[in-house]
Amino acid sequence: TAPNPILTTLRYFREEYEEHLRGRCPAGQCTALIAYHITESCIGCTLCAQACPVDAIPMRPFERHTIDTALCTRCDACRQVCPEDSVRIVDARKPAHAAGRLAQ
Repeated sequence: TAPNPILTTLRYFREEYEEHLRGRCPAGQCTALIAYHITESCIGCTLCAQACPVDAIPMRPFERHTIDTALCTRCDACRQVCPEDSVRIVDARKPAHAAGRLAQ
């Protein structure tokens, strides 16, 4: 099936295609389907705000941080530097408060 790469990928990755058609990304990598959320365990260390290349996280020391989803490019820098594992990848189509409860 090399002449038709679409049929080949459908053959081997059908489940993943179907999940994307339902609006879900099993790998959590499709930026249109994911959002970043900071949970209650945030200690306000500001490492995430410092790491954010687009300033989507206001720097407020010792307060729980928030992410401006309109500015966020989903680069994952904030999640990688968080010492408390407070930055979670959530379903972008769910309200932030519900996503926070699910992600904890």
